[in-house]
Amino acid sequence: MKFRMVDKIIDYVPEKSIRGIKTVSFEEYRLKGVFGDEPALPETLLMESFFQLGNWLIMLSSDFSQMGLLVRIDEVVFDRPLSPGQSMLIDIYVQRYRQDGILFDGQALVEGQVIAKGKGCLATVVNLSEYYDPEDLKMLFSEIHYPEGRG
Repeated sequence: MKFRMVDKIIDYVPEKSIRGIKTVSFEEYRLKGVFGDEPALPETLLMESFFQLGNWLIMLSSDFSQMGLLVRIDEVVFDRPLSPGQSMLIDIYVQRYRQDGILFDGQALVEGQVIAKGKGCLATVVNLSEYYDPEDLKMLFSEIHYPEGRG
């Protein structure tokens, strides 16, 4: 499993929050440019970054025994596009962490400005090993985890 929509995880507090970075590559922005819009990361892929980062928090909080499946989102707001070469800082906050479901909110910032917000993202918790190899994900995490001071 390759989580390509999260380039770096820079901080996390189990069952509470996680912070990561996504930089738009030239391949990703072209997906939207094909349809005549200005080059930008499609909103669906921007939201996928949120979902993947939230899923990393579930995996890290459970020592890679659980993952989340998206059930619903209450609200999503896009304030401005994410252009090629830009990096967004994503913050995901847990509102409720229970075994029957985890409720998240999040926001993405570029150069200190909020570009997207999401509220009420509910994920149901499932057994990770039924979907992916936990050892592969541990290896991937070691490659994208950049705590403060490590590049």
